[in-house]
Amino acid sequence: MKPAVAALVLLAALPLLASDVEQYLLPVSPSVVHCGYESRYETRLLAFNESANAADVLCAPEGCADVRPLSTIELTGGYAGGTPLPAYLYLPKESAERLRMSLVVESAERSRLDERSYTELPIVRARDFTSKKMQFVGVRIDEGFRQTVRIYGLDGQKHGQLMMRVYPMDSAELLHSCLHDVWPITNEKTVSGNDLRPAFGMECDMSEHLEVRNQKVRIELEPVTEGLEYWAFISVTNNKTQHFYTVLGR
Repeated sequence: MKPAVAALVLLAALPLLASDVEQYLLPVSPSVVHCGYESRYETRLLAFNESANAADVLCAPEGCADVRPLSTIELTGGYAGGTPLPAYLYLPKESAERLRMSLVVESAERSRLDERSYTELPIVRARDFTSKKMQFVGVRIDEGFRQTVRIYGLDGQKHGQLMMRVYPMDSAELLHSCLHDVWPITNEKTVSGNDLRPAFGMECDMSEHLEVRNQKVRIELEPVTEGLEYWAFISVTNNKTQHFYTVLGR
């Protein structure tokens, strides 16, 4: 597989119709990235084939590996710079039914790798994207932590906008609002002609825009662009240890 094709693709023996394929979002593709605050994040994709009489081939840019019956493989990626990028994964529906996948991120401060921590990220089906409001309830705004909002547009070639609003947990007082964009990351396609990546936008640290500290807030996302289908999540990260947890929208 060419290095430019960074999306993971489960190979099928015969061409498949779109209706025969499950499309998944990996919010972060397998990779190692070095971000701000001397942070290091290594993302791994694990896949278990629960079938006793079939095997599949799971391919990443670095090569392919057999997912043998009743066995698990682990795919990692190389150094990807300072931005953890998402990718799409396309699976034949028959394979999707028998593969059990997990996307795990190891986080650490680069000078203290022995103090690493692990967090599992959701692997999102295309049907989980929405064009409605999304609410994130109980996002902590604490000193020494950063709140990163990542937004993904289902159509990887379409620019879209969403309005973000921040409220206290106990009232409708508007604490902050801003317009966010999701932009195409690349116009490249997978070997099957599908989008390589979703459109993407990110707010690195919500606390930079809020005077409130040491409290929880509610964050609302609402599409402005008509027909925009999106998915999003928030990570709350300790600026010292680089350990984080996720808040999912409802």
